Amino acid sequence: MSWLRACFRNRGPRTKTEAMKMQSSAQEHEIIELQEHKVEESETDHDKTLDAQTRKERDSWKSCRNVVFWKCKLWMVITTIFLVIFLVILISLILYSNVYTDEDDYWDPDELLSSGNFHNFSGTLELMCVLPHFSSEDITKRLTEVYSSSPALGRYFRSAQVISFSNESSSVIYQLVFSVPPSTEGFMENTMNPDFIRNILRQNIYDEDSLNPGASECDRLKFEPTSLTCKCCTL
Repeated sequence: MSWLRACFRNRGPRTKTEAMKMQSSAQEHEIIELQEHKVEESETDHDKTLDAQTRKERDSWKSCRNVVFWKCKLWMVITTIFLVIFLVILISLILYSNVYTDEDDYWDPDELLSSGNFHNFSGTLELMCVLPHFSSEDITKRLTEVYSSSPALGRYFRSAQVISFSNESSSVIYQLVFSVPPSTEGFMENTMNPDFIRNILRQNIYDEDSLNPGASECDRLKFEPTSLTCKCCTL
């Protein structure tokens, strides 16, 4: 009898331990099932979102395949509009390049020289400082450099000449000769305008002053920009 009692006493704690283990394993199993269920729900939501996006894309493509009129679908109409715009721009550029001709590119300098269609422009200017070593040749050289290097008038310029100058006076009378093309609308009024020709020289004077701001007026040949005059006289 004492042996049986001892045996039952020894089995009591083991039974409790096994019950606790079984309970904890059951709880762990429930937790795993809950986690798996949440994962399945999230995957289901993600699939629903993808399906909704896919349906929207399909609907947009379906709208492009809708027939607008007759057998023309929407995508055909849109493509045709862009193609027509591109062709209009391309044709306009081609026509403009063929029709438009720059006068400066059209007239050949040798042809202008041989045509004998010359125009004479005369004017006056004042020297900032008169010194004995300044001569009419220096003034002619300066005028020739200015107008022969001008992008607008260089190809038309032929010669410069000092008509009147003395070391006792600062006044200079000069003459410019240009060969011009046959009469073209607006050419003499714009390119060969006396005011435009005078302003070419005036701008050169201002540019030279900006390049040499500290130079003395008597260190170099310098013209008074406000004294420039110019008028046209056809030869």
